[in-house]
Amino acid sequence: MALVFFLCLLVPGTQAGTRLDAIRQHEMLVCGVAAQDPGFAQRQPDGSYQGLEIDLCRAVAAAVLGSSTQVRFVALDTVHEFLDDPRIDLVFHRLSWALTREAPGQLEFGPVYFFEAGKQGRLEPLAPLLRSDDADFSRIVRWVVHALLEAEWHAISRSDAGRADMPLSWPADDTGMALGLPPDWARRMVAQVGNYAEIYERNLGPGAQQPLPRGPNRLWREGGLMVPLLLH
Repeated sequence: MALVFFLCLLVPGTQAGTRLDAIRQHEMLVCGVAAQDPGFAQRQPDGSYQGLEIDLCRAVAAAVLGSSTQVRFVALDTVHEFLDDPRIDLVFHRLSWALTREAPGQLEFGPVYFFEAGKQGRLEPLAPLLRSDDADFSRIVRWVVHALLEAEWHAISRSDAGRADMPLSWPADDTGMALGLPPDWARRMVAQVGNYAEIYERNLGPGAQQPLPRGPNRLWREGGLMVPLLLH
């Protein structure tokens, strides 16, 4: 079920530039997700979470903190819960990007990570929801998603990225400097969670609880709509 929006309940955000520092200080990314959305975000009996959106949160944690395990998941039902708890850093909750769901100076959407069939046969772009309090963190989230897509583009798998002798020097070291991350940020991220295709297959592929054909979520060269931005 989509996250319920109560934009009338918005509260002032924190000062710009503080969120990324806080994530590093606490050594933990806090991600708002659904509790029961098979394939996207589902809480398991042992309290752990699985799903495509869960893996995207883990990818952000791996890029920023070095480990995909340094993330805490918070089940959300409304945006008010997100705004009311400043400890939650971002939300992956099967949200379609719409103008009226953004709030100038407080809420903004990140990169599109999934196209879903919506009303009247149109495709709805799903994107993470972020606070407008740290442009550096928003840039990292954007490039995390596109790095996962570019890794698929270059056929860099989870096993490839973990090899010290990986033949392709990917991405260029200066991409880490541009984002304020270590030079190997993208490689270690893919080594821990896989590229976009591996994440999709694991959570929504033929063996999943509720499989979905990849369709428009294929790379554009394969007839889909996913276009990785240039990671250099």
